[in-house]
Amino acid sequence: MKSDDFPPPQGVETRTAGYRHGPGSHPVRGPMPVLSPWDTTATAPTWTATPFATPTTGATSRGDPVSGLARSAYTLGSTVPGGSGADLRAFDTMVRGADVVAVGAATYGSSEFCTVKHRLFRHLVEGQGFRSFVFGASWDAGVRLDAWVLRGTGHLRTIMDEEFRAGSGQWNTTETRDLFRWMRTWNVRHPESPVRVAGNGADHADSALPGPTDEAALRHRDRGPADTTLWWQRHTGTKVFLSAHNSQVAAGPALPDRRPATLGRLLREHLGSRYVNVGFTFGQGSFNAIDANAPGTPWRRFDVGPAMAHGSEDVLERVSRRDWYLDTRAVAAGTARNWLAAARPTRNIGAYRPCGEYEDTRLLPTHDIIVHLHHIGPTHRR
Repeated sequence: MKSDDFPPPQGVETRTAGYRHGPGSHPVRGPMPVLSPWDTTATAPTWTATPFATPTTGATSRGDPVSGLARSAYTLGSTVPGGSGADLRAFDTMVRGADVVAVGAATYGSSEFCTVKHRLFRHLVEGQGFRSFVFGASWDAGVRLDAWVLRGTGHLRTIMDEEFRAGSGQWNTTETRDLFRWMRTWNVRHPESPVRVAGNGADHADSALPGPTDEAALRHRDRGPADTTLWWQRHTGTKVFLSAHNSQVAAGPALPDRRPATLGRLLREHLGSRYVNVGFTFGQGSFNAIDANAPGTPWRRFDVGPAMAHGSEDVLERVSRRDWYLDTRAVAAGTARNWLAAARPTRNIGAYRPCGEYEDTRLLPTHDIIVHLHHIGPTHRR
């Protein structure tokens, strides 16, 4: 087995280049130490899950939603996997009872969206019994990854290089690699309660590939993303962490005239409150995307500055100096809830650039939980 595939479960000191805590770190204490993705016992500064009593910066004038949002927001103490989960106690309450927790992303190629997803998945595996990771790769890619995380079949580097090419290049990153490595580590240590992987995206069927468990699984390899996710959850009997884009996990249309049949909408119709989704927003930073003016070229870095005036992020940036999250369903009636219910420009960046950066979105019906990061950086390409 190659060292790039799976390091020894214990006694490994691994630090992934580029992982950081960012501007959401404590403004006085400074940046928090970078934790090894392999260190399950490392101690990070403990952030208690207490909502902000008042916004730490920005306007609080009559009619401004910042105060109301701040009263419902909780500090996200770290964007790095591992360490203390004290700052996620409120998150535990927000997703309790869900069979599927779907976590989106405001861009496809941002490191922090990937590492926060890793952190949330890891937290839910360790604390709430989640055992499946489903994402938009092909069914066959999921089959190969599932075999690797379960039994160490094949080589992770080879699987990723072969499966994550062309349009799937957003997953061929060190962030994705580290997530699967952690799953393999978990399964080595907990063979009686393994985590699983499934792809719910477009399939490139190859009859030579073995099925993940049995013939029933093979019969479902061509179902759509929502059907595949639902079938996987029922077939395995596990709680599912679903990783996708904000627009895919959305529980409702951004505007009344939009076609509502998103992945998230279909899952909400089937699961009701047992489906909970999380959307990301951000202030500014960088991400990787495909250059629409140079098709066929590798994903590359693009930069975006501060959010546009009067857009969603313009307000969300002022809720706290730290990175934060809130449950939109729990925001009290009043100015803040009305603000969340109204449509306004919100960043929704896809795989290509240039593209439309903003989309009118009503955050309240669209996302159950919002995670706001002040600054993002590009993923690290393998």
